Amino acid sequence: MSNENFNVERQRLDEMLRGLDGRIAVAVGVGSGAEVRELHHTLADLAEAGAIPEHVGGFVFFVSGYLCAAAHGLPDLGYVLRSEIVRHTDIVEQASWMAALDRGTAAHPIGVDIDTGYGSEPSAVLLTCRQVHKQGAAYVQIEDQLAINKSCGHMDGPRGTGKEVIDVDEMIEARLAPALAYAAGHDDFLVAARTDALAGHGLDEALQRAHRYVEAGAHMIFVEAPGSDDELATIGSELAGSGAINVANMVEGSDKTPFKTPRELQELGFQLALYPVGPFLAGHDAQRRYYDRLGRGTPTPAAAERMGNPFEQFNRVIGRPQTEAWNERFRRTDKKPR
Repeated sequence: MSNENFNVERQRLDEMLRGLDGRIAVAVGVGSGAEVRELHHTLADLAEAGAIPEHVGGFVFFVSGYLCAAAHGLPDLGYVLRSEIVRHTDIVEQASWMAALDRGTAAHPIGVDIDTGYGSEPSAVLLTCRQVHKQGAAYVQIEDQLAINKSCGHMDGPRGTGKEVIDVDEMIEARLAPALAYAAGHDDFLVAARTDALAGHGLDEALQRAHRYVEAGAHMIFVEAPGSDDELATIGSELAGSGAINVANMVEGSDKTPFKTPRELQELGFQLALYPVGPFLAGHDAQRRYYDRLGRGTPTPAAAERMGNPFEQFNRVIGRPQTEAWNERFRRTDKKPR
């Protein structure tokens, strides 16, 4: 084992963001503990090889509401509850702790999408912040959609007729203020405010809301679903000097926002690039092709060989040697197996 004392340092998000110095942080959506471990090992390999580009100032593991719903076989249309996102945060924290132990590296910070806060009163937001923070969250993302009509930011509402947002003062008083009050008592916890107003009310309204949320104290600001290169550029330049970390959301295959690399987003003035569902979509595509081959009768061992002995590779990533080493360490070596 690379780490024998089971003490894992987790990189502090606030320190990462303060140290960006013109670089951009990258947040990656993780839908399971297996994805967490794969991501951690991949980033550790890249760091050891010196292959992480200079313009990237760190990585965040993101607990996505979309992925939490997908894990239940559901769309991101208001099905996920507080208990489910809290449990998912716990899974991500545990897997990242074990991966960090395995590699002898620091664990990455964790961000959590808490939708509209899981309740109509400020007390619900406080409880949500407390529960995900206990499970390892370094920041929460809270949005101004109407709670009973919530959908993924890259969908058109639960009926396909558009997203609805609450009054800006209601967002500040009932959602943002309690989240910030909780953060004020915990120096390792930040709050991102997201507005979904652009789709229904236009860019000017979305930017006005963004500035109001920053003035209210949001540490990070997020205008969801800009529909063009020009809108992305305007948001990047308008909010780059706001005093809050400017977040851009990239969803592969969505027609809501032009897809950009972290370097392109950095050049537009963003400080955090969020890729919440890309790994899941890539895995889904590979699974669909595998299922198709299996359904057609293609011998699966041949498919596995083309993937390069994935069973043993994955066992290493998921921690089989780690578990065996722990068991060997704590068991008496002179005892024979039964």
